Amino acid sequence: MPAKFGKVDEKEIAMRLYDQDTSAAAVVLSDYGYSYFIYSKGFKIVFERHTRIKVLKKSGYEVANISVPYYQRNSKKESVYNIKGFTYNQEGGKLTKDKLESKAVFDEQTNENWFAKKFTMPNVKEGSIIEYSYSITSDFLYNLREWEFQSTIPVAYSEYNVRIPEYFHYKQEQQGYLRFDQSTRTNSRDRFTITWSSDLMPGMGGGRTPGGSEQVEASSDVYRWVIKNAPALRPEKYITTLRDYQSKIDFELQTVKYPNSLPQVMTGNWDDVTKDLLMADKFGSQLNRKGFFKAEIAAITAKHTNPEQQMIAIHNLVKSSVKWNNKYGYYTSGPIRKAFENRSGSAADINLMLTAMLQDAGLDAGPVLVSTREHGRVPQGSPMLNKFNYVIAHVKLGDKEYLLDATDPLLPAGMLPVRCLNGQGRLIKKDDQRWVALTPTGKLTKFFNGELTVNPNGGLTGKVMESSTGYNALSLRRTILEDGKEKYAEKISKEIGNYKVEKPEFQNVEDLNQALNINYSLTASGNTQPVDVIYLNPMLGQGETENPFKLEERLYPVDLAVPIDYTHVIRFVIPEGYEVEESPKGAIISLPEDGGKFMYIVQREGNVLQIMSKINMLKPVYFAPEYPYLKEFYNQIVAKHAEQVVLKKISSN
Repeated sequence: MPAKFGKVDEKEIAMRLYDQDTSAAAVVLSDYGYSYFIYSKGFKIVFERHTRIKVLKKSGYEVANISVPYYQRNSKKESVYNIKGFTYNQEGGKLTKDKLESKAVFDEQTNENWFAKKFTMPNVKEGSIIEYSYSITSDFLYNLREWEFQSTIPVAYSEYNVRIPEYFHYKQEQQGYLRFDQSTRTNSRDRFTITWSSDLMPGMGGGRTPGGSEQVEASSDVYRWVIKNAPALRPEKYITTLRDYQSKIDFELQTVKYPNSLPQVMTGNWDDVTKDLLMADKFGSQLNRKGFFKAEIAAITAKHTNPEQQMIAIHNLVKSSVKWNNKYGYYTSGPIRKAFENRSGSAADINLMLTAMLQDAGLDAGPVLVSTREHGRVPQGSPMLNKFNYVIAHVKLGDKEYLLDATDPLLPAGMLPVRCLNGQGRLIKKDDQRWVALTPTGKLTKFFNGELTVNPNGGLTGKVMESSTGYNALSLRRTILEDGKEKYAEKISKEIGNYKVEKPEFQNVEDLNQALNINYSLTASGNTQPVDVIYLNPMLGQGETENPFKLEERLYPVDLAVPIDYTHVIRFVIPEGYEVEESPKGAIISLPEDGGKFMYIVQREGNVLQIMSKINMLKPVYFAPEYPYLKEFYNQIVAKHAEQVVLKKISSN
């Protein structure tokens, strides 16, 4: 059952650990929400919430900072009221109560239409219980409040109730991996007092129609959902955003049907949304304002007749002309001409400018709405623009399609930044609107090749060549250009450990369409005298040293974003008078259903020992049932990469 406001249990006060998760810094003891409809100059939705949280550690103090978002647009608004709260502590065997004062509540505007009521609960310490409640009245029938059953701390009890009159039909979207402990739907009768004011009568006679009111009775559906002992959502490696995996329920208004009237379909369709976007001042209108770059495009089309070369040249022009200010969004911050003149702009300024230039060159181009990885997945039902936060360009050349982003000068044409590799984007074009897959072009590819001579004193001398393409080359180029080549050479030395990197040569740092190569000499000093036993690590500090998959089980997919291809080949020339006493054994390990492969091959020819390690992760996303195989796959790689080669001096007798 949900907690009753003001009635704190002795067990809750005495609690020092949460049994279900002893590492938790805080736990939501009870979270109760209720949404229902009232009539006051039209239907409105009321949302009530009461939350009680136990603070267990200092690191849990942040739960005392509360933010309640609300929305206002034109004359319609949401109002937050009835905010009350207490902090309970046990002091000298007595229960103390600190009241949340109304002057501690303040408003903050977060963007054009969104605001938040913010407050911090008083006198919070280890062992405190905080509880607060509030109500929100909303004119926006479309936005029936969603409910999150999970948080970044464990939730012992979460309940949501919704009462919907027969006039409104909502689509429910349930998300997450937890089952409801209770889920019921019952029927009830509700009464609404419908009032209307007097009004002027048309025509010569004038006069007024009288105001009045009447009681209306409606059938209502009453929903109740309960989840108990929901585990904390914790950041894990290789995910998009925790919100994509959170257990929650969301609503979208589909139809409205009042008595004696035809049903109104409320969900937008993509035709309407596309039409509106293409006319919007900060979106489609900008695509028609092409005058300011006519000369640049004319020069490009005169120089290049091949459409692909034109596309690449325009992409390069935008990358070199306008610097990204790290702001997202799909509406421009102003006219794109301004961004061009200021040489700086948001993702929308830059990529809508890119789209306009491509169109001006006669190429078949259009903008694509995207939700970035940290913003969350886009439901592909009816269009909801707030689910998007970014825009890129799409180009169709014959039967080939390209996705372009000009925010990063290091991105070659046709390659998306990792932040955009998130399911599907929506192409916004008058005659070609559809979902397009936001898939990686290329992999995270690295090839390491070393040829080293082992000296009798245990030292090494030789040469190494590292070659990177795809997303590995992208991040390396960024590091090299930001830190400088010397600093990057130092970084290689640190990673490799007791080896010295000398004379590094960098090839194709600025040629984005070629492999990025780094060649260097490698030495390790060894002892002053010859030694009887020499230990060599074939991975030279480049191996996998820990398993990224640490959970016993994982409920979410493993989203790498990009397939991985790492190859490491090393040739050791063994000194005369030494033999290989121990060397790793070869291994081939495969993931189910062609998900990937690890190959470790050891070959000996005369005095040369060659070892090759190859890791291939062939898919960008692995689903939860594949997790145990992935975990074991990496266990084997880590173990194999830790193995050493042992050389022993051959005794002369």
